[in-house]
Amino acid sequence: MDKRVADSSKKGLGIAGRLAQSFIHSPLSPLFYFTLLGLGFMGMMFTPRQEDPQISVPMVDIFVNYPGASSQQVASMIANPLEKLMSEVKGIEHVYSASQRGSAMVTVQFIVGEDMGKSLVKLYDKLESNKDKIPPGATPPLVKPKAVDDVPIVTLTLWSKEMDDSDLRLLSLDVMQRLKAVKNTSQTFITGGRPEQIRVEVDPARLAGFNLTLDQLAHTISSANGELDAGSIESGKSSFDVYTGSFLKTASDIENLVIGTKGGSVIYVRDVADVIEGPQETKNVVSFYTGPAYQGDTSLVPDGAPA
Repeated sequence: MDKRVADSSKKGLGIAGRLAQSFIHSPLSPLFYFTLLGLGFMGMMFTPRQEDPQISVPMVDIFVNYPGASSQQVASMIANPLEKLMSEVKGIEHVYSASQRGSAMVTVQFIVGEDMGKSLVKLYDKLESNKDKIPPGATPPLVKPKAVDDVPIVTLTLWSKEMDDSDLRLLSLDVMQRLKAVKNTSQTFITGGRPEQIRVEVDPARLAGFNLTLDQLAHTISSANGELDAGSIESGKSSFDVYTGSFLKTASDIENLVIGTKGGSVIYVRDVADVIEGPQETKNVVSFYTGPAYQGDTSLVPDGAPA
């Protein structure tokens, strides 16, 4: 009776069932399992591996300025021809471009494993042999090599309900200095936030009232913003370098510059212009949820309400 049940159950099994049954009852199955386990362990031990594998992925950014041209003109006269030119270089895998008013950037990515030095030589040779194709008014191409290590691996975002983007940028400068002190930190940079600047807003009527020109005002400010080497003084075995002038640091320094005289009175910059110290106009924006933020190079995104 048991034999007939076993035979009938065996007949009901498919190919997979019969194969599994043979492994279950075979005395060689444990030996097979241990052999596979040993081969897997040997493969794990002898497979080459690195904690930080060095992969060569040569990338190059090419910048070209074309002052006065619109983004469409930059794309058609600079970016697109440069893309086609770079595509002809052997070993290049991808070519990207971005155009804006007055400038273009073309990113060239070589095949993984290509040597950076040889890749740059090929790219420079191609650019040099086609210099005659640069439109009049455009600057020569500026080539900036990039590598895998130049790609940020961590991003830090600073945000606040009380501070605006300008204050966040000032705070980010302090954070960036602290990050640079961390061992093995290569490069840090800031995106977003308005940096501080000093603006001189000239009143044409007041300037004309003192019979002064805008060139005179600009020359006065630029001349005062610098130092000059006045020589050196030797005393015994010591020598001292002497410098005259100083750099302008605050709005008050600019306001108190003397432009000229009229009727025995001294004319200051503040008499013909308003000097304002504050954040620049917004050029780029970084947002965290629905508010302003500063973006740096280390990731820290806290849970919470919008900025």
